[in-house]
Amino acid sequence: MMFRALVVALTFAASAAAQPKWFAPDEPSRLSLAEALASAQKSNHRLIVVYDGSWCTHCAELHTAAMADPDVPNLVHSGYEITMVKTDNVDDLARFAKETLHAKLDKSDGLLITILDKDGSLLTTLTAARVMDKGQLAPAKLKAQLSEFLISIPADQVYRQGLASLPAGKAAWVEFRADWCGWCKKMESFFQASEAAPVLARYYSVVTIDTEKNEGSDALARKLGASKGVDGGIPWFAVVDADGKVLANSEGPKGNIGYPDTDVEVTYFTSVLKSTAKGISDAEVESVLNTIKTLKAAAATSH
Repeated sequence: MMFRALVVALTFAASAAAQPKWFAPDEPSRLSLAEALASAQKSNHRLIVVYDGSWCTHCAELHTAAMADPDVPNLVHSGYEITMVKTDNVDDLARFAKETLHAKLDKSDGLLITILDKDGSLLTTLTAARVMDKGQLAPAKLKAQLSEFLISIPADQVYRQGLASLPAGKAAWVEFRADWCGWCKKMESFFQASEAAPVLARYYSVVTIDTEKNEGSDALARKLGASKGVDGGIPWFAVVDADGKVLANSEGPKGNIGYPDTDVEVTYFTSVLKSTAKGISDAEVESVLNTIKTLKAAAATSH
């Protein structure tokens, strides 16, 4: 959906009335849609379009629910710009939804919020049902929905902060992952909760880059040596020293090894340990490899 088309479609309903204060804690927002999108692009925020009208029985409940959780105003203020669409004619709003959002809408849907990306493209529409619990609007559900579409810290900033806080004597294990990735979860558990975790923690400080949430993750992965970027598979990792020098990465003889599972992957992973974990002993390497074998055997048994 193009920015210009979206602006034109909303001119019938844009309101200059003050927003509920929870949307903009510093002062009520009076931004038009065009101003809000321009501000979103400048601040790297997304845009919340709030719907209101005398026909909307849930709108007042939404504002009350938002005020019930102090995290909600801070969340919204830190990651979104706001504008309001206010009309007492639900048919006009239904027409807007159909023509601009390509969504069927009637009064019973309880349309509350549309979240747009900073270029004006539609990300999601929140109806009352999506933020209700036991018949009431729930602050926790509202917060969860808003958090899901929040633009996170850019990948390069996460990376630079990780190197800046790197403990003396350790290397940064820069890992690219996503919440939906099963192998990523295996790697996370391996570093945090396995028998090998204490050994790995002596030599590495993990810096996590979320490929879905940290903007610029693909460019950073390529910068650190990922030949295909994050499209080459995740988890993908690079071991980097405090000066930003790449000591090794997960580009094995057959491409990204990800979490080490096959013999070829384990062999390459072993070489990474020996070349980047300064001072690691043979016994420590062996304990890490034994953990990999044990976890693999346990997984095979469970299936």
